[in-house]
Amino acid sequence: MRHKGLVLAGVALLAGAGMLLVQAETHESHEHHEHHEHHGSHRSQQARDRGTPQDAQPAVAQYKRPKQLTVPADAPQAWMTECGSCHMAYPPGLLPPKAWEQHMNTLSSHYGSDASLDPAEEQQIRDFLLLVSSNNRLPVEGSVSADAQPRITETRWFQRRHDEVSEAKFARESVGGAGNCVACHRNAERGSFGKVKIPR
Repeated sequence: MRHKGLVLAGVALLAGAGMLLVQAETHESHEHHEHHEHHGSHRSQQARDRGTPQDAQPAVAQYKRPKQLTVPADAPQAWMTECGSCHMAYPPGLLPPKAWEQHMNTLSSHYGSDASLDPAEEQQIRDFLLLVSSNNRLPVEGSVSADAQPRITETRWFQRRHDEVSEAKFARESVGGAGNCVACHRNAERGSFGKVKIPR
């Protein structure tokens, strides 16, 4: 009987310790939650004070180029001809729709050249670019003005993927600049950037 009483006392003691532990953890969790809310509220207030939205810069985990860059087989001939006559026809998924809108709205001053199109062709190319780039939800980056259109090479994705490529390599005659993707990515116009070989 005495042994049974000792066992019950031990169980009660352990149960009491467990309750204290749970209370301590609950209190700590509550304090952490309050600190987190306060910290988030403080950051929100700072963002409001600066007049900038909290999500002005996307989180690193969200900052990803769309996996699907393949150019549709039924891409309009006007796009391949008109956009590929002076440079490679860039896969639309490399830029978000708003960036392509900016390009199409400033064709009369396209990187210093007049690239104006017949209205019907312009609409066909615009519709194609906006449709195929719709999965790219990244922000428009770089300089955007009447005479400065969005550049793929100014996106953080591009710069992060090419951070080990020196300016000297981009400047090689065989490469022809950072925007000439096909020099190092042979299948770039089809939307494939897996195989890389920098020409000498």
